[in-house]
Parts: sequence; structure tokens; C-alpha cells
Amino acid sequence: MSQLHLLPCLGISALLLFSGCSSSRSIQEEPAPSWVTARPISPSHYIGIGSASPNPVPGEALRSAKERAAADLAGEISLRVESASLLESEEKNGHVKEEFTSTITSRSEERIAGFEVIDVWEGVSGCHVYYRLNKAKHAAARKARQAEAIASAMDELEAGESDLKSGRIPSALNHWSTGILNLEEFWNEVNQAEHQGKTISLEPHLIRRMRDVLRTIELEPALDQVVLEADNHFKFPLGIQATHEGEYAPSIPIEYQYHNGTYRKKATEFTDDEGVLVALIEGVSPNRPNPNFTASVDLNRLFKSASIPAIVSELVGDINTSNVRLPIQVEMPSFQLAPSPNTGLNAADHAPLIQALRTLLLDEGFAVHSDTEAADYQIEFDLRVERRTPSGDFGNFHTAYITGAISLKTFEGKLLKEVALDRVKGVQLDPQAAFQLALSNAAEAIEKKQGLDLIRSIH
Repeated sequence: MSQLHLLPCLGISALLLFSGCSSSRSIQEEPAPSWVTARPISPSHYIGIGSASPNPVPGEALRSAKERAAADLAGEISLRVESASLLESEEKNGHVKEEFTSTITSRSEERIAGFEVIDVWEGVSGCHVYYRLNKAKHAAARKARQAEAIASAMDELEAGESDLKSGRIPSALNHWSTGILNLEEFWNEVNQAEHQGKTISLEPHLIRRMRDVLRTIELEPALDQVVLEADNHFKFPLGIQATHEGEYAPSIPIEYQYHNGTYRKKATEFTDDEGVLVALIEGVSPNRPNPNFTASVDLNRLFKSASIPAIVSELVGDINTSNVRLPIQVEMPSFQLAPSPNTGLNAADHAPLIQALRTLLLDEGFAVHSDTEAADYQIEFDLRVERRTPSGDFGNFHTAYITGAISLKTFEGKLLKEVALDRVKGVQLDPQAAFQLALSNAAEAIEKKQGLDLIRSIH
């Protein structure tokens, strides 16, 4: 049984101090009062009777008896659920959420005060406690608390409406949530007030206001489609604006996500003073399982930023909020690969290097054309070979070095990027074999480094 914070009557404090309700066998048995065996009935009072068996721990039997008397008293005071109460209005599929009922019960028990301790009796059979509470006084005190709670909830309702007009949605939600909680002791009663010329049931009205505002937050992207291309380095800052009834909605958390080809990238950001956030879309592969960008109001973050307790969040329930869904189009540029007019190698000697870069580009989703006019970019190989004949410690081995540069240019010939091949070596007994090995090593270097450097310059 849970602990109850109850105030004992001062008039019998001495009795409680000297009575331990222990299990001592020295207690002389006296006839039990009539209330121990026959529950009293009073039209003007609530009655609470509690009993506990003897306990060797001093004071433990008395404590248990007091708890049970208080719980018994609370059971007599329990209130009926009225048809327009919060619990009735939030009933789902014929079942009221258990946590709401238990919360109300515990809060009601904690607020029982002003009762009298009529008697405490102990005998060899145990300890017994008799509580009594005047019904009229209890009703008057509770009615005063309810009126105060209704007035406080009305203040929160008005404060929330004022904040909403000023565009402060999180603050409005916080006020309305506070209003709901201020009435928590009376959730299973009808709490009505006059508002804008109408009689409203406060908690359902506050919950509806929260739901209505969340449903009417609108999200509008700056455009209908995101296009990632070389001209914007495959990055796009997408602006999304949140509004409510045509006005800016600042401090609204927006969750957005898109698949970049490896994983689904997610983020949540808050709108600025003009209700805008900028989602940077980048690193998107042309080959991905989902081509769309999506965004929606992040209700969990919004409730957290507005300090909305979990029980109010449960009352508000699931909300279908505004969302954004638009495609991301990745336009991959095309390339034409060829030796430079000034290269020092024969055209055929470039084949392994061109093939290595071509494979890399295709793997990255780019297109490769043989026709210069069909390509967006040109990649030129300007290479030289240096040969060393056998000498000294190398004995009969020949050495060849491939050196030069690979240039990335626009279709018009503007240089965008140049990467160097710095003396890539091949060593063999045959001079031609050494040259071919140097070309092979240069192709491997392009695949692992220089080619990637060129691609990154476009991204």
C-alpha cells in the first residue's frame, strides 16, 4: 500500500505517542469498542477504519493501521465519473487509460485533510484506528480547491491564446498543458467555465486547442524538387518554412531525412524567427533505395522543448501533422577522356590509365562519352616517361618513370583541377616491361588517389 500524507488530530497526540500497538503479552485485554466489531454509520461523516496484526517492530502495527484507516476513508470519498469528465471524453475503444485513473486516485488520497482521529484501540489481537471526516467541511474545502483550480486553468488558457497570437507556439502549448495539470485532482469531474460567451469543459477544451494547433502547423518547402548537380557541387540548402494560420511559426522542431545511398540520414532542427530552417542535402548517390526527401514536425522534440509532461502528451495522443515529401534528383555529369595534344606518350600507351579512370567514374555513377561535344567535362592526360639504364647496384634492371599531370576542364576548356603523377616507377629486366609496369602502377595510383581527387573537386 502506498504512503499517504495525512494529518493526525492534535487532540489525541498523547494517546498516539504512548500507544505502540505492540505484540507484548503483558497487555491486559479489555473489551473492544463497538466500532472495532461493527462499522459505524454516519449520514454527516465519512468513516475510515484500519486494523493491523501485532508486530514486534515498535510502532509498525500502528503505522499500518493508520494507513489502512486513511485508505478506507479515501474509498468512502471516492467520486463518480461524470459523463462530460476528462476521463469520459478521453475514453478510447471503451477503455479509459489505467494510468489516468490511478493518478487521480492517488492525488485524491493525498489531499484528504481535516479528518478527526476518533479512537485508537489495541489488544492482543492487534491495533485498530478510527478516522472520521465531516462531509460538509470536506465538500466545502474541495469545492474551494476546485474553484481555485478552474480559475488557474482559465488563466493558463488565456495566456496560451495570447502567446499563440504572438507566434509563440511552444509557450502556448506549455500554458495549456499547465492548465490541464492544474485540474488534475478533478479530472473525473466536470470542470466548466465561461469562455468567449460559451460554457466550456476545460480539460477537453485545452486538449483540443493543443491538437488543433499541432494539426494546423504548415510546412512549405522553397521548391518542389531538389536537383543535385555538378554546378552546385551536389549540395543543396533546402529552405522549409513553418507557418500557423498564415503567420511565421518560430522555434518549431522539424525532422527531415533522406537516403544517401548508404544509410538514411536524419536530423532535427528548429525554425528561426521567421519560421525557416535550412536542410543541407549532400552526399547523395544516384543509386539509392529511396529517392525522396521528407520532413515533418517533430512532436517529441516540440513537447520536450515546451516542457509537456508525458501524461499530457498521452492525452493529446497521436497527431497527423503537416509533412513535406519531394524527390531528390541527382544529375551526374559526363566526361570525355583523352590524351592531351601535348602529351609525350603515344596514344595507345594511355590505355591502362584511361581505363582505370573510366572504371572509377562509372562506379561513381558518372557517364563517359567518346564524343567531346556530348560530354560536360574533359579529362586530359599530359604524361612523360623517363628511362634509366642498368647501372651500379641495380645490375641488369631497367627503370621507367611515368610523370606528368591529369587535368579536369569544362567543355569550354576552363581548367578546374589538375593532379600530378610524380615519377611512378616500374623496374624490370626488359626496358619495355619496365615501361609497361610503370604504366600499370600509374593506373593503380589513379584509381586509388588521383582519380578520387578529381571526382571530389566536382562533388
